[in-house]
Amino acid sequence: MKIVIAAWHLKNFNVGIGRYARELIEALGSVDQTNHYDILLPQPEHPFTARPNMRYRVVRFPLFRRRFWEQVAPLMVGPYDVLHFPYDSCVAWKRGKFVTTIHDVKPLLFPELRPRTNLNSRIEDWLVGDRWQTIDQVITVSEHSRRDLLAHVPLRPDQVSVTPLGLDAGRFRPAEHRHEGRPYVFCVAGSDPTKNVGVLVEAFATLPADLRNRFDLILAGDVCKREDIRAAIARRGLGAQVKLVGLLSDADLVTYYQQATVFVFPSLYEGFGLPVLEAMGCGCPVICSNASSLPEVAGEAAVLVDPRRTDQLTQELARVLESIELQLSLRERALARSKEFVWERTAKQTVAVYERAVGR
Repeated sequence: MKIVIAAWHLKNFNVGIGRYARELIEALGSVDQTNHYDILLPQPEHPFTARPNMRYRVVRFPLFRRRFWEQVAPLMVGPYDVLHFPYDSCVAWKRGKFVTTIHDVKPLLFPELRPRTNLNSRIEDWLVGDRWQTIDQVITVSEHSRRDLLAHVPLRPDQVSVTPLGLDAGRFRPAEHRHEGRPYVFCVAGSDPTKNVGVLVEAFATLPADLRNRFDLILAGDVCKREDIRAAIARRGLGAQVKLVGLLSDADLVTYYQQATVFVFPSLYEGFGLPVLEAMGCGCPVICSNASSLPEVAGEAAVLVDPRRTDQLTQELARVLESIELQLSLRERALARSKEFVWERTAKQTVAVYERAVGR
């Protein structure tokens, strides 16, 4: 088969969907030497290994009307058996079978998070219209997301496959040595309200003072741009204890995971929840939400809490911070759980989806 993977708008391969695309493409190169791949990229610099059956092609779109060019470009890349968008988008026209990865249905469940007023969005609506009709196969990343897709989108069950994400164990691994320094609670999150970071700030603020004063709370990611989070920190008088470190490089992110006393992820909704898996791979004890896909990822290796109950998060956070024995138990369980998620398995399952799309 000739497979085209459209990674042309993923300028950052270190976060979110960009990380998924990077890891998937690299793993496909490792496990599949039979099929031929055209990887469409936005710039010549890329993180991928050169392989004889993979060709990397630069496709640049004008910033203006990017959605329009996204629809036209597949018609210009030559014949193919499968076109794969590794992100939630569709094509109006195609020259082969079409596969898309839909990580979650958050835009359908939380429409207020996706403004529909800009020109690109109007062009997308006009071009794609009833976009589900052009899809041959859908990949999603958890059983929870699959159930949500089938509940909210006109797709057949045989069209939707689950390929859980993996972990790069070469990068996300425990530290050889623990650093000396002030211990901290860690959270990395995006900026949208479903990340629920305000509940974590409130839970940290309501810890017993003698316990809270022994720890910092470190927040990373775009959540640091949220004015309401900054206001909550100030209102609670936590300015000296809550550190906002913003976006991190891969290396720095790993270090923060490795050295944290506990990683807390109180999200209301996730398609998968990769930060939980990354933290576990680094041997960090995890407290996470019991909502959406997160129990699938965490299994019995994390403390699960109701993300809408600040009191429960406060209670469990205190329990973990006060117990070295519990921290050690969570570390052991986290490391064992993280080994169950490998990108090579994700890649093999993805190839199987391509084969189903073409009827093999």
